[in-house]
Order: sequence, then C-alpha cells, then structure tokens
Amino acid sequence: MSNDLRVLLVEDDSDIAFLIKINIIKAFHDVEVHITQTKEEALNILQEYKYDFDIILLDYLLGDITGLDILEEIRKITDIPVLIITGQGSEEVAVKAMKMGAQDYIVKRGRFFSKIPEIIENIKKKKSRYDKNKIFLAFYRFGTSGTEPIYVNRIPEEYEDIKETVILSLGVMLYTLFGMGEIDKLESSSIISGPVRIPKMRDYYATSLLYIVKDKNQLDKRLEGKDYCIVALAYPFEYQDIAHGIEKIRNILNKFFDSINDVSEISDKVKDVEEQIYNVISWF
Repeated sequence: MSNDLRVLLVEDDSDIAFLIKINIIKAFHDVEVHITQTKEEALNILQEYKYDFDIILLDYLLGDITGLDILEEIRKITDIPVLIITGQGSEEVAVKAMKMGAQDYIVKRGRFFSKIPEIIENIKKKKSRYDKNKIFLAFYRFGTSGTEPIYVNRIPEEYEDIKETVILSLGVMLYTLFGMGEIDKLESSSIISGPVRIPKMRDYYATSLLYIVKDKNQLDKRLEGKDYCIVALAYPFEYQDIAHGIEKIRNILNKFFDSINDVSEISDKVKDVEEQIYNVISWF
C-alpha cells in the first residue's frame, strides 16, 4: 500500500491499540502510528501538529466521553479524515458520526483490526482534494549558463503543447531567483522559494527546495566537486494550501538525496520518489 502515512490513534485500551497499530504497520510502508488515550492529549497534539497527521482513528468510548464529543472538538481544529471505532454497532451512532464529519466507522467485532488498513486506503482514495494531473515536479541543476532540467516527467495536459517553453521559463525563473545570489551559503534542503508564480502558466505557482549534491564532472573549482539541485513543486493557485504539507515532501526528498552519490544518478532514480510525493499529496 501507499508510502508515508501518519496515523493518530485515540484508544484507551492498550491491547486493542497494539493490535490496530501492528496491522497498520504490516500493511503500509514508512508509517508512523501515534497513540493517545485521552481526549485532552489528542486535542493538544492536534492543536500543535494538525498538518502532520493523515488520518485519525477514534474510539467511540473513552471513559465517560464519547467519540462524537471528541469529533466535534476535532472538527474545530482540522478536517483530517476520522475513522470511528465503536463497540456499539447501531446505525444511529454511524449516522451521527457521518453527519459530524467522520469518513467511516468500524465495529469492534471479531478480527476488526485486520480490516482497518483497507478502510484507511479507501478513505484516502475518496479524500484527496487535489487532482494530481494538475500538479507536477521539476528537477533542475545549475549548469554553466543557468539552470538545466534534469527531470520533468509531465506537465498539466493544457500546457503540453508548450511543454518545452514552460520547462525553460521555470528554469529561468529559478535561476533569476537563486542563481544570482550567494547560493553557496544556503543549506541543503532549505525551503528557498514559494509560492512564486510560474511564467507562461496562468495561475500556477511553485514552491522550491535546494539540495547540494556531489558532481564528479564539476569544472568550477570554487564549487569543490558539488552542484546544486532545485526541486520545484508546481500547482495551481487554488491548491496553494498544499504548502502546509511541504515538510512531508521535504522528508521524502531528504531521504532521496541522501542516497544520491552523484548528480548524474538523479534522472535514473527520480521516478520512485516522484510517485512517493504524489502519494503523500493525495493525503493532504
């Protein structure tokens, strides 16, 4: 199943919480399950990290407090998808939960915990607010006369006829913004720009990150055998809140660039990281 998933599990029964966590870990790669046992703890975490979680699993009964009470408070903080886990299998509970913003519910019956990963995947498919066909990634390096594209797999269909012009214009924009200054003072994986409007694309913007990579063919001795790679995430204006998830995207890119031994390897390895990023965006 999909990569890079962060789950907040609100469950006061430690045995049940353990079984749920184990089944999620088995089903997903690069998953983190954070367990809380009280309403207060869950709400405090969400107040501070509301953009960090992809889904909330919420037990219907926490002591004398119902999951519906907590769900009402959650919806004041975030619109993260919520799955209600209940021992009360009545339609009434399900209807109330859905009306209050829960995406689904499951009854604690039999090996219910083994079904949770599939429900999470289904919620993800329904949840995404973004059409990934309108989003694209572009990888550039600093060449001898400006930015050079390393990898741009696709751009939105409406701009396909002028794809080369878009790629060139985006590269020029990045060079104008970052190549004219003291770029050697920037740290790898710094968020260096965004959102900035992309030339030749109506109402499209880019948020960009910088990475320092080794370059065995680097001719400029001042750069000491390294090069600079800029990754631009491009999206339409109405998707601008996608920037709230930039830390998750940066974490994926950090791992990717840690595995790169030379800039020449990027084009051969980038396809997998591109897919990981699109998967993560689908949770935003």
